[in-house]
Amino acid sequence: MKTQKQPSDMYYKLLSVIRFCSRTIGVDITAEDYKINSNTYIVIGAIIAYYFCAINMIARYIRTDLTVLLDVFSPVSCTTQGAVKLMSALLYPKLYRKLATDIGQIYEKYQQMGREYEQKLLEWNKSMKKILFACAIVYSITAMLILSTPIVMYILKGERHLILLCEVPGFAADSYYGYWVNNAFNLLCVMIAAFGLYAGDLYLLLFLTHSIFFYDILVLKINDLHKLLEHEDKEDRQTRIVKDIVEWHQFYLDFNDTCNLLFFWTISAHIICTTTGILSTLLIIMLKDWPGAYTYLFVCFLWLYMYCILGTRVEICNDQFCTGVYDINWYALDVRNQNTIRLMLMQSQAPRNITIAGVEPLSVSTALKITRTIYSLVMMVLRLQNK
Repeated sequence: MKTQKQPSDMYYKLLSVIRFCSRTIGVDITAEDYKINSNTYIVIGAIIAYYFCAINMIARYIRTDLTVLLDVFSPVSCTTQGAVKLMSALLYPKLYRKLATDIGQIYEKYQQMGREYEQKLLEWNKSMKKILFACAIVYSITAMLILSTPIVMYILKGERHLILLCEVPGFAADSYYGYWVNNAFNLLCVMIAAFGLYAGDLYLLLFLTHSIFFYDILVLKINDLHKLLEHEDKEDRQTRIVKDIVEWHQFYLDFNDTCNLLFFWTISAHIICTTTGILSTLLIIMLKDWPGAYTYLFVCFLWLYMYCILGTRVEICNDQFCTGVYDINWYALDVRNQNTIRLMLMQSQAPRNITIAGVEPLSVSTALKITRTIYSLVMMVLRLQNK
């Protein structure tokens, strides 16, 4: 008879997949003996090589065509994201390892506390698999769209366009060999970027989505307290469960604070670079001919809202924690535990939202503000262009 896997086993298996992806790009930071290795240097070298190509392109065309700056800034914004995410991960390997271990310990502890807890942990695993799989599909589709656009244009119209507006030094895009060398280089860059950005986002997805899941455990703990109050009135058991609820709420707040620290530069770079990519791509569409711009524009908007939707879910979870504390039958508790619940309720009034550079909350409302600002800037450029 086949035994059902424990939720902790499923979590560690999921973590091993994440570690494999991060190991491929040289940032298996949850490993106890992690050190910067050859894979890390290869990724850093690839980023530097792309920056070198971008700088060379600016030096080559800046005197005759100022719009070359747009050509460079659009794809380089994606490269900058990758560079910041890589360096951010290398800054805090111990914190990454601690959070991954803490989540594993939660699985190991709560899977032993009854069927309801175990079932909820199994749901967490299923949800995480769906989220990681959906993000993998998003990155794969965006890479394929970017790569397929020049091919479609070549087949339908016989026009030769570069995948990205970046040239390898010594190979002019208007020559036959130069065109194929540049597109081969761009193909390699897109594939590395797609996998690298996905691998760089895995830990962010793992930690922030588990932060959202923690509310489920709070609900089960509160239900346990209510069941106790219905059947008996032992002060010591009340105090133990209330203390457990308070500790869980504090753990949730500390977890979000740590996520804000870990992903401060990652989230800030992602939003800023994505916004820059959208702006520069829109200007390219107005001033130049780059068929791949429409695809890249779609990709940037997709990346922008993907992060912001996740931030909004954390905001909703903060509200749920506050509502969950309100739902506790405090009037059935003794005075000491009532005061404890009151203190926890006061603390829940100051939510720990995920922020962009510590200024704006990471949320859909912020994404809409960015979209409106971009629209206003583009309309201003169009009016100036038509004068």
